[in-house]
Amino acid sequence: MSKYSNQTLLGYLGLIPFLLLVGAHFLFEHVLLSQAFMFYSISIMSFVAGTLWHESNSNKLNWLIVLPTIPTLALALFDTKLALLYLGACYVFVLAVQKRTETWGKLNPDYQRMRERITGVVLVCHLFFAAQLHHGVVQ
Repeated sequence: MSKYSNQTLLGYLGLIPFLLLVGAHFLFEHVLLSQAFMFYSISIMSFVAGTLWHESNSNKLNWLIVLPTIPTLALALFDTKLALLYLGACYVFVLAVQKRTETWGKLNPDYQRMRERITGVVLVCHLFFAAQLHHGVVQ
């Protein structure tokens, strides 16, 4: 397997907890599922932002990459729905910043497509989870 094949496989495998937690919450509406989703998302967002830190070619991009992770934990402690919407937007924001780095054009097109698809699925998971919280019993 090539480097990009491994990254692509690992990227898609990382979607499994998002999808399982959204599905489980849809079926069971337990507060632990929303907490698990939130903390998994915060962890993955921090990881993605951290891996891009070395790729950016300026201090401005470095701060743009890390900026979304700063208020996330505080939001999660106060308003879960707002934090979910914020996190979903952060994934899109970090991808947009990554596309502005010099290394984006040098990446394998399969990897680029994978990043775009995963970001889309993760965004939809966040939106769906926030909608479930809005209409469900769990707040």
